[in-house]
Amino acid sequence: MAQVGVQVIAVEPGSLAEEAGIRPGDTLLKIHGEAVLDQLNYQYLITREDATELVLQRLDGSTFTACVENGGEGIGVDLAQDEVKVCKQNCVFCFVHQMPKGFRKSLYLKDEDIRLSFLYGHFTTLSSSDDAELDRIVRERLSPIHVSVHATDPVARVRVVGNPREGNILRKLDHLLGGDIDVHTQAVVAPGLNDGAIWQQTLDDLWARRKEGRGSVLSLSCVPVGLTAHREHLPDVNDVDPAFARDWVARWTPEVRRYAKANDGEPWLLLADEWFTRAGLEVPGRAFYSKSWAQLENGVGLVRRFLEHSRRFIKSPKAKGFAGRRVLLLTGASFAPTLNRVAAELNRAVGSHLRVVAAKNFSFGETVTVAGLLCGEDLKYAAHADRDAKGGRADWVDAVVVPSASLRTITGPTDQYTLRGAVVREEGTFLDDLTLPQLAADLGVPTVPSGAQLSHLLDHLEAADRGAFRGGALGSTFHTAGLNQPQGAYNP
Repeated sequence: MAQVGVQVIAVEPGSLAEEAGIRPGDTLLKIHGEAVLDQLNYQYLITREDATELVLQRLDGSTFTACVENGGEGIGVDLAQDEVKVCKQNCVFCFVHQMPKGFRKSLYLKDEDIRLSFLYGHFTTLSSSDDAELDRIVRERLSPIHVSVHATDPVARVRVVGNPREGNILRKLDHLLGGDIDVHTQAVVAPGLNDGAIWQQTLDDLWARRKEGRGSVLSLSCVPVGLTAHREHLPDVNDVDPAFARDWVARWTPEVRRYAKANDGEPWLLLADEWFTRAGLEVPGRAFYSKSWAQLENGVGLVRRFLEHSRRFIKSPKAKGFAGRRVLLLTGASFAPTLNRVAAELNRAVGSHLRVVAAKNFSFGETVTVAGLLCGEDLKYAAHADRDAKGGRADWVDAVVVPSASLRTITGPTDQYTLRGAVVREEGTFLDDLTLPQLAADLGVPTVPSGAQLSHLLDHLEAADRGAFRGGALGSTFHTAGLNQPQGAYNP
């Protein structure tokens, strides 16, 4: 990591750090004689011994040594944000390269950080990881790591990632596996680029690295490539159309079950939900997915999990809270058929009046159909169009619901790893920086996030009934599940 030491921004009163004379503004340089790289490295070093020796630097440049008897626990300091590492690849389908102009700066940052991979399931191509960093992963037991493989054939991988030095991904994977680090892998599949024999080789190579015990490839997901309308001066990449998606599902769904059987019943080969939504097909049943919902953050099983929650909720007494409610549910085109079916079942069961509208994505292009990439202006347009179609009445619905996944106050799951000088945004901000309170004021009706399930949505609607949302900010009454989550490895 490029930074030298980590700055202390707060010291807990009465803590070991305060007793040792550590003050806010000090920079923690070394622990046990080793340079402190970042917050994660600090946690590893501070817990290694019962007694800890620290070297710190004051704001005036002077240094001092502190010794604490911490018993392998923390010492009561808050550390400054770490800078994120950036990607050195030039992937032909990189979503950042397909971003329209005018969005916040952080959306144009290509993160490639093993810390985010370990802590939050971000996928890394390992392009920024040299042997020293691979050794760090092994030493600090940063397992499992999530790796974007895309192709194991060196020539094909160079063609995909655009970096001639990063074709041999198996060498880096074997380095980690040999150090007993577990790895979740993924391949973003583009027709004619890394499908066919290239995909089969990738599958075979990674399956050969699955084993019992530590140091195993735990899973391999395949995700259809995502292309926006903003690909000027970028390489030609074929999109996954419905016919290709249907063929892929027909070919690989039986293989998912075959690999699961060979893996003691646990699914190993994982198909992202978008294969089914693009094909216009029903997602498989619960047994098709990992018991732990492995790679859920990569879009594997999100639809099925929602259906499972919905089925149980509609049968519960709490579902009656929807009775009589006139609610407009906005979502992306890919999820709209599923949501529409669930809304119809709920309406029949309790007498509610939920309607689903698929919002077109004008910001990224209509080929982008996931809810998490809808911007505030896209949702505003969809709501206005629905109101106009219903006669233009101000009270045409009791409430409007937006996808929680579209609220992206931050573009990753943590603000600890960010850009220097990042702007702090109001909670409940869309990708285009329109806020949920602004959208609600424009529409003139309560506007709430969906939450991850119907139970969350009902809680939000009832909170709005009580006026909890009048102040503007998302209060403690709102479920944060689904907010600020990455929408697949190649999306912001």
